[in-house]
Amino acid sequence: MKFAGPFKHTGLPLALFFCRCLAGAGLLILCLLDAAEATAQELARLQRVEVGQQASSTRLDLKLDQATTYTVAESANRIRLTLKDTDGPLFRKLNTYTDSHISGIRFSQRGKDLQITIGTRDAVPCLRIMDLAEGILTVNVGKENGQPAVPAIVPGRELILQGTARLVTDFDPPLKAEIPFVPTDPDQLQKVAVDAEVKLFQRGESFLYKEMGAEAAEIFAWFTGRDTPLRPLACYRLGESLYLLGKYDAALNAFREGEQRWPAYMAFNPATTFYFADSIARMGNLADGRKMLARLIAQLAEKTYAPLLLDRLADILARNGRDKEAVAIFGTIAEGFPETEAAYHALLKLADRRLFSVSADTYQPLAEQYRSIHRAAGAVSLRDDANFKAALMESLYGQADKALAAVIQYEKQYPQGTFVTIAHSMRQELLLQVYLEMYRAKNYPGLIDLAQQNRDYLARCFSDEMFIHRLAEAFSHLQRPAGKVELFNHLAERDWTERAAPFIYGQIVDTSMAMGNLAMADLTAANFLRRFPNHPDYRHMLEHRGEIAFLKKNLPGVVAELFWLAKPKEKAAQLNSYYYLGKALTAQKDYKRGEKVLGQFVDGLSQSKASSTFAGDAYFTLGTARRGRGDHRGAMAAYVAGLEVAGGGMKEQFLFAMGEMELQMKNYGEAKGHWNRILKEGTDPVWRRMAEQGLGDLQWKEKMETLTR
Repeated sequence: MKFAGPFKHTGLPLALFFCRCLAGAGLLILCLLDAAEATAQELARLQRVEVGQQASSTRLDLKLDQATTYTVAESANRIRLTLKDTDGPLFRKLNTYTDSHISGIRFSQRGKDLQITIGTRDAVPCLRIMDLAEGILTVNVGKENGQPAVPAIVPGRELILQGTARLVTDFDPPLKAEIPFVPTDPDQLQKVAVDAEVKLFQRGESFLYKEMGAEAAEIFAWFTGRDTPLRPLACYRLGESLYLLGKYDAALNAFREGEQRWPAYMAFNPATTFYFADSIARMGNLADGRKMLARLIAQLAEKTYAPLLLDRLADILARNGRDKEAVAIFGTIAEGFPETEAAYHALLKLADRRLFSVSADTYQPLAEQYRSIHRAAGAVSLRDDANFKAALMESLYGQADKALAAVIQYEKQYPQGTFVTIAHSMRQELLLQVYLEMYRAKNYPGLIDLAQQNRDYLARCFSDEMFIHRLAEAFSHLQRPAGKVELFNHLAERDWTERAAPFIYGQIVDTSMAMGNLAMADLTAANFLRRFPNHPDYRHMLEHRGEIAFLKKNLPGVVAELFWLAKPKEKAAQLNSYYYLGKALTAQKDYKRGEKVLGQFVDGLSQSKASSTFAGDAYFTLGTARRGRGDHRGAMAAYVAGLEVAGGGMKEQFLFAMGEMELQMKNYGEAKGHWNRILKEGTDPVWRRMAEQGLGDLQWKEKMETLTR
């Protein structure tokens, strides 16, 4: 419940002013006006007329020097628009103007009124008039059989229009009376009820004051179900609570029961009368609801919040299809009570009627009008509404980046705002357009910043399957691996990234491994395997985990992740996976399987003619596996092949192992040759010392054999 602010008076007494407003809305209120008190008014002047043909309609923009009222009369093939208290040129050149929608536009002065007669091609044309804003009255005449033309929005904003058009035009929350909430006098409650009931009733009124309708309704319903002196009052309070909840039928029943039990109460609480009247109108009886509200407005004509009640009357009329009457009231309030909350509300409602009737070339004045209302209004609800509408106009008609900034600003200022949910959807749509524009311009820094700053709103961007690939491209181009991993980790678990999640996980794993962050790579690979057990890349991710385990020197872990490669017909996507598994199996003395997969690795190198830093060790380990199986000839072949591809650091290792093999086979000369080669060509002091020791042992062995002959 809120309090209305002060307002400026017009030249007329307030009571007379409200009589004018009510009479203008068609209400049967007896008003005695002294004509001598009426102030003279200068005529408005029509300064310019612009006519533009569009595909579905012809548009007339009438430029006036000040606001005025108008009436419209339609007949077969003719529309007559009368501008009240207006004069201007007769624009005779337009008498013969014709196009596919219009056949002649004639201007004539009728006393103080300017009459515009528009001939139409269709017997029943579609007529749409956008009320005065920035001194322009716009008239659209078309062929849509009563359906308004499609708004001239920026291409690509169709989903924003679909999501907001009905909300803006049909949004109809419970209205606030703007009359100060007055709790029931505790002394009066004490006279008719016991302390427990008084405290409970006061608690219910506290909930009502805080606009907590559900909690208040529960308490007052308890009273209405009992034979208690507070029941009549509880009926009214229950009606107010249900009204706040939008349960107008139930609210009306509660109000009617209260009226039956205590009809005089409404004289004490005008706010209740307002909610009662609106409930009547909402349930289909506009006439009775309007009469009740009109009596209330007349009763409160001298109160500061009366203009806001008049605003509410206009809202009710508009909701019930009486838009012309509503527009007349809004215009009167805006003129008669400038710089008041009532005027700002009226200006907002008038602006709403043009929101979908402008274009990318003409929307700025109306958007600025919304911004002006936002700056000037005091009520949070009005500021919320106006700020959102300004952002919406940018979103429909403006540049994508500016529109996105406007929507984000609205969300920051009104995180609990009325329109914040739909603003989130608008933000997502605009992000898609801004991303596409940035990528086309190869603005990689901008694209990364866009994604990082809007990480929770990228759902629509992911509707483009190339988005995540292009984002990865941007990170790679700018060499920002840490930022990529951080953002992709955030995105990977979102519901709307599920289709792209396998790629995201893969990027995190690859980038983390390149950065040396094995823990992150391992965790990400595990998450992939958990979420996508049937994905085509499932085994590819197993290979990643096998590699990570190998790099961590966790050989049992290597076997756990890659053992499936030892099975028939299984193939690795990464050739190195055979090496990791073969190395681990050999370390576990599973020489048979170790030999098999290591053979697949070295065969793969040979067939692809590729080089690998693991080649030398693979041949050496293959030799070890064959020696473990007793295949000395095969082991020697592996050592010989490895010696050819091994780098300088492994030659001594191969030569020493080959010497050991020859020694086991009692080929002493060959053993000496390999070890002497180490002494001659080797540089590693450890292998040289081992070769010297081996030669010494061999010399001693030969000597002993000679002595025993």
